Amino acid sequence: MRTTLTRLAGLALALGATTTNASAQTATWYISTYTDEMLVWDEASEEVIDRIKMNRIIPDDVQLNESKTRLYVGDASAEHIQIVDIARREVIDEITLSEGDITVRINGFAPHPSDEKAVIFVRRHTKLQDRYVVDEPYIVEYDLNTKQVTHTIPWPDGEPRDNVGFRYSPDGETLYFYTNDIIAVDADTYEEVDRWEISQPLEPGLGRPGFNTASMTYDEPGIATSLFRMRDPVHNSTLIGIATVRLSEKEIDFFTVGPSEPLRGFALAPGGEKAYALYQQIGEYEFWEFDLVEQNLSRRVPFAGRPRMGIDVSADGTKIYVHVAGNTIDVYDAETLSLMRTVEFDEDMTLGNVAIIPENQ
Repeated sequence: MRTTLTRLAGLALALGATTTNASAQTATWYISTYTDEMLVWDEASEEVIDRIKMNRIIPDDVQLNESKTRLYVGDASAEHIQIVDIARREVIDEITLSEGDITVRINGFAPHPSDEKAVIFVRRHTKLQDRYVVDEPYIVEYDLNTKQVTHTIPWPDGEPRDNVGFRYSPDGETLYFYTNDIIAVDADTYEEVDRWEISQPLEPGLGRPGFNTASMTYDEPGIATSLFRMRDPVHNSTLIGIATVRLSEKEIDFFTVGPSEPLRGFALAPGGEKAYALYQQIGEYEFWEFDLVEQNLSRRVPFAGRPRMGIDVSADGTKIYVHVAGNTIDVYDAETLSLMRTVEFDEDMTLGNVAIIPENQ
């Protein structure tokens, strides 16, 4: 199937169909910390309304399931996945492949939308009397009910890798692997059914693109909005912009705003008309606001930033949250981009491990 590209006007037409509306007025955050607890934080009151006691210290790599009823949470050892029931706000199960002198590190995890199985990318370390033996990494299918490995999944293109990304489609029928290309395989047989050759230029005269395929809080399922970088071979430079990706249709809508800059962090606003990113240089920080309807960079506003910043937008679209490093969330007015206040926690947050659920989802 041919890769489809729709630029400029096409992105504006697609926005209404690819992003959630701004009907939610608040959201609940699930924040991992450098303790054995996750914080449950309410946007409306800006208060911690609960704490989830974890089985393992330093919860990490927080993933929200498709139905938004569970969290899958790793730990500092990379040996465990803890399953949190969101309604009960407690750990209801735990996954590990380690046993005895065999330590299995979990380097990638994707739950099926049914929550009945998962794909796990692992590496086995065996402790012998005088040394450790480290095996090549491999990928398995794991039954979440029986807690058994049910399949060893073949490597895409038959090429083992030290790192590989993957995710299920929202309907659970397809598993996508991110290698040099995006390879779609049947989620039951693991046979290749399609391929998006992003290792090749998307259009004649363009360089290879770089974009994210993980949906953000206010994306629709199966859609991913992100910063987009692309090499311009004519001018020997890298361009930056915004892309909206539909994996199942092998489509990408994008626009560029100019030469690439050191942007870290990106957040799509509810309604899909705006997005924000953080410009970060040593001692120099800016909010970048993108108008996704007019397809331009609408504002660059300096602010007093800090190292290791993440960014998110409130459910009602009126506030911007700067967080990640330390035990604070800085709350900014989305209209003026000025600091309103700082929320302080008793615990330090880990690096970007936050799951956000708007009230209408």
